Amino acid sequence: MSYSRLNYLFGKYFDKTATPEERAEFMRLVARLKSDEPLVKLMEATYTSDQSTLEFTPEIKEKILNNIYQSADAEVPVHQLPKFSTGWTKYAAVLLIGILGLGLFFYKKDQNSLLALQTQDIAPGGNKAILTLGNGKKIVLDTIANGVLVKQGNISISKTADGQLVYNVVGDENEPATLNTIETPNGGQYQVNLPDGTKVWLNAGTQIKFPTRFVGKERNVELIGEAYFEVAKNAKKPFKVKMSNHTEVVVLGTHFNISAYKEENEINTTLLEGAVMVKIGQKTAEILPGQQAVLNKIDKNINLVDDVNVNQAIAWKNGFFSTEGISLPELMKQVEKWYNIRVVYKDNVQADFTARLPRNISLVELISLLELTKQVHFKLDNKTLTIMK
Repeated sequence: MSYSRLNYLFGKYFDKTATPEERAEFMRLVARLKSDEPLVKLMEATYTSDQSTLEFTPEIKEKILNNIYQSADAEVPVHQLPKFSTGWTKYAAVLLIGILGLGLFFYKKDQNSLLALQTQDIAPGGNKAILTLGNGKKIVLDTIANGVLVKQGNISISKTADGQLVYNVVGDENEPATLNTIETPNGGQYQVNLPDGTKVWLNAGTQIKFPTRFVGKERNVELIGEAYFEVAKNAKKPFKVKMSNHTEVVVLGTHFNISAYKEENEINTTLLEGAVMVKIGQKTAEILPGQQAVLNKIDKNINLVDDVNVNQAIAWKNGFFSTEGISLPELMKQVEKWYNIRVVYKDNVQADFTARLPRNISLVELISLLELTKQVHFKLDNKTLTIMK
C-alpha cells in the first residue's frame, strides 16, 4: 500500500465520494491500527462541542495517515476485526462517533458476523417521493427526469437535479387551484418549494397536502409525519399547518420543525426563528425561538419546553441522526423510518450516546458505530434489526 493511495482513499472517504469498494478498502486499512490511543488523542485535541462536521488541519491529517500507514504492513485477513485497547472508554468511543461519524471501525463479537452483515447490508434512504396531482395522476419523483414535469393551470411544476420540487406561477393567477399531495416513503425524503415561496423539507414517512395556489385569507397545508418549514412572509395571509386531532400551527413567516407522526401520541413543534401559535382542540399557546411545544393527542394538553436543542430537532434535515438527550428507542424509531426496517428488542437495553451520526451511511456502518460504545449489540436478519445487550 503506497502513501499516495492511502491519501487518495482518505480524501475520497471523508468527502463522501468513495465507491463501496474504496470505502471497504479504507476501512480494512484503518482496522489494522495496533492501538486506538493515537486517534483518540488527536480527536480530543480537535473536538469542539458545537462542531457538526470535522475539518482536518494538514498536521492532524498527516498524523492520522501516518498512524494508518505504519500499521498497514501488518497482513490482516479481510474478515479479521480490529482489537480495541482496554483503555478504550465509552467517552472515547462516543467521541469517535461524534467527530468522525463515518463508520471507520467495525466491532463484532466474532469474526464471521461482519461478513454476514455485509452480505445483507441496507443502504440509507434518499430523495424519494410520490407526487399526486389534482386529477389523481401519480408521479414517482425519484425515477422521473429533471426539468418541467407538468403544468397545472397557472402552475409549472419542476424537478431539480438536487432533489427539489419547485412550483412556479406562470399564467393567470385567477385560475382555480387544485390540491396536490407529496408523500415520502420510509427510506425517503424530499424538498418542495410551494407556490408562495415557502420551502418545506419532508422527512421519511411523511405526507403533505397543499393547493397549487393559495386562495382566500389563509395559506393552509395538511401534514402527517415530520417536516421543516421556512415560511415565506405574508402578514396579510397567515400560513397554517393542519394535523390530526384538531391540531394546527399558525405562522406569518418563520422557521420551524413539526413532528406529527400518526403512531405517536405527541406532536412536537420546535421553533428556530420568528413566532408561532400552536392549537389543539380549544387550547392554544404561543412559542418563541428556542422553545418546543409538545401537544398531547390524548389529553389535548400543551406543554412548552424552554431552551430546547433546536439543532437536534432539525438534525435529520441537515443529514444527521442526533442522539443527544434521546433514548435508544427514540433513536431506533428514526432508524426504522430511514432504512425502512423493523426494530425488535431481545433485551431491555439502557444506552446513552452523544453524537451526530450521518444519515448517508449504510445500516451496517451505523450499528457498527453504535456498538463501539459497548453498550448495545445488534443482529440484522433480512430487514429486521434485533437489539441485544
